[in-house]
Amino acid sequence: MSKPARQLPRNLAITAALRIEVASLVWVGVEAVVGPALAAMTNSLAMSAFSFDSGVEFISGLVVLSRIWREFQVGHGEEVRRLERFSSAIVAACLFALALYISFKSGQALATRSLPVPSTWAILLALTSCIITPYLAMRKHRLGCLLHSHALIGDAACGFTCAYMAFTLLFGLLVERWFGWWWMDPVAAVGILYFVIEEAMESARAALTGEAHQH
Repeated sequence: MSKPARQLPRNLAITAALRIEVASLVWVGVEAVVGPALAAMTNSLAMSAFSFDSGVEFISGLVVLSRIWREFQVGHGEEVRRLERFSSAIVAACLFALALYISFKSGQALATRSLPVPSTWAILLALTSCIITPYLAMRKHRLGCLLHSHALIGDAACGFTCAYMAFTLLFGLLVERWFGWWWMDPVAAVGILYFVIEEAMESARAALTGEAHQH
């Protein structure tokens, strides 16, 4: 009888986690570089928040990658557990920072009635992210569960947040282009706050207690 997927040998799971983290960092790096330019070009809060999230995910991904690499070198010992909790704390801090940024900028955009400029390139970036980001996040979440890694699951949560933002961004950009609703941009940005704050609290709890995320 074949071995169940969840019984994948730990060394193979760690290698797969390293590969998916590198692939994720490459894509998030593209978003983090291209996104701010498009945000400045379109004056879009949702695009700006999306770009900020990409930067947050890149930082947290680097921390998680270093933690997984260290485990690959020394095994799952006390040092790795300390890195695990530290990584979860970094993920939590990044997500809380993202929530504060979105809250402030959304209120500012609604108060000033800031109108974004339609952009085909912004729509293409959001559409591409809608395809790539969910796949990467699902892979990281599965490997995080296999490795019992709070930090990797938390990093996957950042990926799911980015994917949710991509879908929200795409919807907002299309509605703005089709109907000209100026308020859709900040409303779309506000729509992700609950998810961001919930995952930030889960990552903070994992950092403080060492317990796994509750999904």
